[in-house]
Amino acid sequence: MGRSAGGWRAHRALAWLVVLLPLGHPAMASRPEPASAEPSLCVITPRITDPGGRPPAALVAVSRPTLFVVEPLIELQILEGKRLLWHLDPAGGNGLPPAPSLSSSLPSGAIMGPIPWPLPPIRPGQALTLRLRPLEGGPAAFAVVRLIGSPAGPLARGDALLASLGRDPHRWRLAVEAAMEGGDLPLASALLFAFEGPGAPDLDALRLSVIRSSCQPADGPPR
Repeated sequence: MGRSAGGWRAHRALAWLVVLLPLGHPAMASRPEPASAEPSLCVITPRITDPGGRPPAALVAVSRPTLFVVEPLIELQILEGKRLLWHLDPAGGNGLPPAPSLSSSLPSGAIMGPIPWPLPPIRPGQALTLRLRPLEGGPAAFAVVRLIGSPAGPLARGDALLASLGRDPHRWRLAVEAAMEGGDLPLASALLFAFEGPGAPDLDALRLSVIRSSCQPADGPPR
């Protein structure tokens, strides 16, 4: 499928969908490490909309957002306040079974790839805490992201759009580009990397290009 001029603009803008989350940041890890040793997590979706927050926050564009971090993880948690709502820890026997690893060098319990939303839909304005533990670091080294449900109108429109796309890759691509043209980056990210989205060469190439061009330090070479 050929790309329109709008498609190219969307592709270039989508390169900024990813925010690097340093685990050593005081707002994001319980035990900060020296700056030279800080690992990072590349969070694809939900898209971080307030990277300077304490902790960084993501405005959720659909009520059942896909959870997708590029790096392998060994534990995820979702909390509301101090109450643990969901826990994925394959090594500890909790949560869902991990996706098959693409690398034989990874531990068998590593969590890879997108994860469908495991809880009831997020409500408008609801605040949840997503905690992510990577392979590097100790048992208390979590990256933290605050998830906030969009207002009722935008959240309902995001859900309705997601449900309307079916399995037609062209419709998904057009929806992503329309969200980009409208400046709605959280929705564009949610649609492009939605667990429900179809696999197709054009869409998969866009997803891969976004990851490769985005998951890098601002002053570093592409991965």
